[in-house]
Amino acid sequence: MPVLVAYCVVLMVWSTTPLAISWSASGWLPAWSAMGRMLIAACLGYPLLRIMGLKMDLSRGALRSYSAAALGIWGGMYFAYLSAAWLPSGIMSLLFGLAPLLSGLYARWWLKSAPLDKLQWMGFALALSGLAVAVSDSLALPPGSWKGVLTMLLAVNCFAASGVLVQRERAGLHPLVQTEGALLVSLPLYLVCALIVDGVPQALPEGRPMAAILYLGIFGSLIGYLCYYFVLSRLSASTVALATLITPIFAMSLGAVLNDELISSRVLAGALLIVIGLCAYLFGPQWRARLTSRRLSQG
Repeated sequence: MPVLVAYCVVLMVWSTTPLAISWSASGWLPAWSAMGRMLIAACLGYPLLRIMGLKMDLSRGALRSYSAAALGIWGGMYFAYLSAAWLPSGIMSLLFGLAPLLSGLYARWWLKSAPLDKLQWMGFALALSGLAVAVSDSLALPPGSWKGVLTMLLAVNCFAASGVLVQRERAGLHPLVQTEGALLVSLPLYLVCALIVDGVPQALPEGRPMAAILYLGIFGSLIGYLCYYFVLSRLSASTVALATLITPIFAMSLGAVLNDELISSRVLAGALLIVIGLCAYLFGPQWRARLTSRRLSQG
């Protein structure tokens, strides 16, 4: 599969996932909704492994890689489902836009990448300022939204840390093997959380919540994670997280059109600050290096 195609699939899945999470979590128990999508993905992924002639790798390095990936599949998604009780899907996607910043910090600590320069720290500060502006609008956010913001920030941290930890392991696994292994590791964690937090469900979801769970199970989990780990195996974690520059725009638009979510001027201003901050963080050093090189060549 070409990397560009896989990256476009990741963009599509990430753009639609917040709204699908909102629909599934609001129509059924959040922990069971999250577990349901992962169970569907795992059940579909294993036969696909056999069809492709692949086998699960049970080496120590592979198990560490599965566990690292499960941090994002369980922690990143479970806390996102919890935050859906307080936040609109567009704001959830906007908060997920902080993933590149956190990925860069974790890569600095765990992968010993180059230290952040002044432009990157400035971008970090701008993005955080934009976040503060976006979530300060009491008209666009429901009561108790601060709980959702904190929970969603925890989800983003789990997701960003997971991507960097998977790269640190360098297990060399096939993307489908990596995805299936991470799903199998995450399922017991989901089951424990579902039983403790939500208890045993009395009925299965119907209508739109069920459709959202099926969509997330097939596309949001199996196909989405398959493409994500495929791209992650060929690009840096921060580069993969660039998708979060684009997906909030689509996610907020979908939330407004399909879920009647309010997008106020303050939320838009905050989103703009976050995008500018991310651009400065991700591209600032390269732009400055090119400008300096051009000035030296002209001088």
